[in-house]
Amino acid sequence: MSYERKLIIKHSFASVIALAVFGSTRFIYSVVVSRKYGVGALGSANSLISQAFLLAIPLSFFAVALGKYSSEFLGRGDAEKIKSIASISFLFPFLGLFLVPLNIYMGLISVFRALQLTVRNFFYGVHRGEIYAYVVILGFVAFLVGFMVANVYLPYILFLGLISIVTFGYLIKKRLIGKPAVNDIKLLTSYSFFAFLGTLSGVFLIQGPYFLSEKFGSAEIAGRVSASLSAAFLLTYLPQILQSAIMPLYSYKYGQNKMEYVKNLSELLTESLILITAVIVFSLLLFGRELLSFFFGFSLGEEFYIALIAVEIYIAYNPSIVALNSTKYVKIGSLIALAGAVVSLVSWTFLIPLFGEYGTMIALFLGYLTILLETAYISMKKLGVPPSVYKPLLVAVVFQSFVFISKIALVAGFIIFLLFSKRKIRKFLSFIKFFHGRGS
Repeated sequence: MSYERKLIIKHSFASVIALAVFGSTRFIYSVVVSRKYGVGALGSANSLISQAFLLAIPLSFFAVALGKYSSEFLGRGDAEKIKSIASISFLFPFLGLFLVPLNIYMGLISVFRALQLTVRNFFYGVHRGEIYAYVVILGFVAFLVGFMVANVYLPYILFLGLISIVTFGYLIKKRLIGKPAVNDIKLLTSYSFFAFLGTLSGVFLIQGPYFLSEKFGSAEIAGRVSASLSAAFLLTYLPQILQSAIMPLYSYKYGQNKMEYVKNLSELLTESLILITAVIVFSLLLFGRELLSFFFGFSLGEEFYIALIAVEIYIAYNPSIVALNSTKYVKIGSLIALAGAVVSLVSWTFLIPLFGEYGTMIALFLGYLTILLETAYISMKKLGVPPSVYKPLLVAVVFQSFVFISKIALVAGFIIFLLFSKRKIRKFLSFIKFFHGRGS
């Protein structure tokens, strides 16, 4: 088996574990808090946590660059460079301690989240994602223990805190931290500025709905948004599993100047993710709303359907924008994400007061749609990825919208989509066989 296949399989397996555990925390947290304290408390708690997660992005300013250049330097066999950029990147999150006097919960969660993001990018960059997965599982135990105390923020403080402390200790023990070099600071900074814009914009679209629904609406609206999105955003961990495995490979191949490989991989992943996500979304449109209403203890509305379709669009453009950000087109990828964030922000300011939770989801949909259209155009121009890869997505969304008519119409649309996608399904099965074939 080739090194690339081994790397994808190893990272994908580690990512499945780490992201499944990490991804489930927001959903579990929302269910427990909703049941224990009510929908209003759920909205307020998720509002603060989302703000802390958003603040963690500038605090983890060098995280994305750390993952990219760690992988590139690994490909070149330059261990000292890796240690240098690691030491620079891990110091920056501690600036968040200045937030503690203002709000102790926001300060601690933002610092621990920033450290966790930096550690995650580093481990995947140096192709040691399995270590990160083990620590996340350990942190998850602490997360569950946190619910035993009557403090809505303690589960996340224990979860992220333990991940940060244990992994940081591991890095020191293995001597993966070295003396920082001035040239490496310049290197990280030049890349991180635009990578930061893209990351901040992307995280804003994920975390923004939680606290802006409270700001422009009410705690109850934020609670309903939290319930729908905590479930819908579970789907985003599907591309993140591949992203954690593939982004280092994108950078690794880019370091070897193999752009055709990057283009082909981006196209294949886009087609595969669209197919998998469409099937899952059709299924959730049929049964998800009723099931979630049971879990949360209150009835979800049709805003859940809009949330699912919005997240589906996010997943579709993810491989191409990750490819842009992993190569020399990071500036373009970041500006694309920024444009989508601005569209959603402007839309939230007037849609939430008018339509409540429905306005939140419509604005999120518009932001992701903006990014999709821009990504399709730019990835065609810069990477050679044909826009036709998104055709199944368009077909899926059209038939998924039948849910607003009736469930019977939705079932009919699902069947038609499967018939339309027969060739894509066969291609996807070939993609699966790729990982079981013999190495080149």
